[in-house]
Amino acid sequence: MRFHNINIRNILAEALNHGGIIVDVRERDEFIGGHIPMAVNLPLEDIKQGKISFPKNKVIIVYCETGGRSTVAASVLSDKGYKVINTVGGLKGYKGALTKGGK
Repeated sequence: MRFHNINIRNILAEALNHGGIIVDVRERDEFIGGHIPMAVNLPLEDIKQGKISFPKNKVIIVYCETGGRSTVAASVLSDKGYKVINTVGGLKGYKGALTKGGK
C-alpha cells in the first residue's frame, strides 16, 4: 500500500492543498442521499473493475461511510499508480454540511 491516511475532518483542506479530487466510493444511492461538497462518485466495485478515468497526476482523496471501503479503494488505486489519500472515520466522522443529489 502506497497511500497515507488523514482524518475525515481534514478532507476539504487536503483537497485544496493538493489540488486533489475527492472521491466518494459508496454506492450511487448513498452518494445521492448526501455527500461531501466537491466529491464525485465512483463506487468501490467500479474501482475494482478498473473503471477509473482520473488523471494520474492528481491526488485522489477517497472516503466512504465508515472507512472500510475507502481503505480497499485506496489500495486498489495506489496499486494502479494513482497518488491516493485515504480518510479515516468515514462520513460518520465528518462534521461539515453535506450536498444532496448529484449526477
